[in-house]
Amino acid sequence: MSRLRIVFDLDDTLYPERDFARSGFAAAGRWAAKKHGVVADLGHTMLELLDSGHRGNLFGIALRAHRPEISAEEIAEMHEIYRSHEPSGLNLFEDGLWALDHYTAQGDIGLITDGHLVMQSGKVRGLGIGHRFREIVYTDTLAPGRSMAKPHPRAFERMQQALGEPGDRFVYIGDNPAKDFVSPNALGWLSVWVDRPGGIHHGATVADGGAPQVTIKSLRELPGVLGV
Repeated sequence: MSRLRIVFDLDDTLYPERDFARSGFAAAGRWAAKKHGVVADLGHTMLELLDSGHRGNLFGIALRAHRPEISAEEIAEMHEIYRSHEPSGLNLFEDGLWALDHYTAQGDIGLITDGHLVMQSGKVRGLGIGHRFREIVYTDTLAPGRSMAKPHPRAFERMQQALGEPGDRFVYIGDNPAKDFVSPNALGWLSVWVDRPGGIHHGATVADGGAPQVTIKSLRELPGVLGV
């Protein structure tokens, strides 16, 4: 009998990525205060920039507003503080906690996540969820330069090898139709988009071949979609 294997994305699927950003910006702001004597609350400033739509050089924008002479190398150091800090204040979405409780009670589940390895593994530790998954694939470990990040199929192929047996069915649940569902669709998985209003990727452009097969607003809708 075939089994259903459920695989989740992490950021903005199981927890609000803004929580990590807030924690990281605060750590970067403390670094700027200690190293450069910046007295402004850069953590708050960067969070405001994020909330206003900045996804690019908000570290440089915030720091150079107070220290215009700051070098690109020092801004890169600040970015590294953000990525490598031990996050605090991370919490699963209510429906994220429910989904992990519900589906780990029924069998093995997996996690596939993009991003810098130190940063993504820090998020998993900060949320205390590593033990929930039989397999976690950090795409940053698959090849240099993140060349196998989503939508590359390698992470999904590895998950199939680790989690499944011939005949098993797979579902991937993510939040970003610009990259999350291209490979699952191509591999014959079911793709489910949790499209949270106000989420970072709410209303994102759908990649070619990456249209989700199902769209939901909450992970609590999954039993109606999956039948389990």
